[in-house]
Amino acid sequence: MSDLSTALNALSRSHTQLPVSVYFDESLYKQELERIFQSGPRYLGHALSVPEVGDFYALPQENEGRALVRSPDGIQLISNVCRHRQAVMLKGRGNSRNNIVCPLHRWTYSHQGELIGAPHFDHDPCLNLNNYKVRNWNGLLFEDNGRDIAADLAGIDARFKPGGDLDFSGYVLDK
Repeated sequence: MSDLSTALNALSRSHTQLPVSVYFDESLYKQELERIFQSGPRYLGHALSVPEVGDFYALPQENEGRALVRSPDGIQLISNVCRHRQAVMLKGRGNSRNNIVCPLHRWTYSHQGELIGAPHFDHDPCLNLNNYKVRNWNGLLFEDNGRDIAADLAGIDARFKPGGDLDFSGYVLDK
């Protein structure tokens, strides 16, 4: 028994924790963001988080700075910050009916992020919201950062039976 405990003690000593400074190192954090998160598929949410036209989901992982919005053309990923005074327009989940309206000065945007109206402006300032491409893979939404999501995730899908253990398109979102 003593030989086993000696081996276990040696093994436990060989796996040390990371130094605390690693958790606060800005340059390491930037490298992790670039190498791990920026280059791979960025998961946004499930397609059923915005099932009906006008439904929105302000992304909590981005401090609600961007939102998924269901438009008549499909799911949009738009900036959730008004171009006039940088107010966050949509909070949490809900339905914006026909338009997205800034709570400060009532600037009005379509579900695609196009400026429809800007009260008290003689001319149209033409400041549309930034709109980002989205890819839907089996009901899961990813930001289109130039990568082929289906190809990136093909290896994962191949591990499961054909026909789709990883097809989430028919799932129901539990709010």
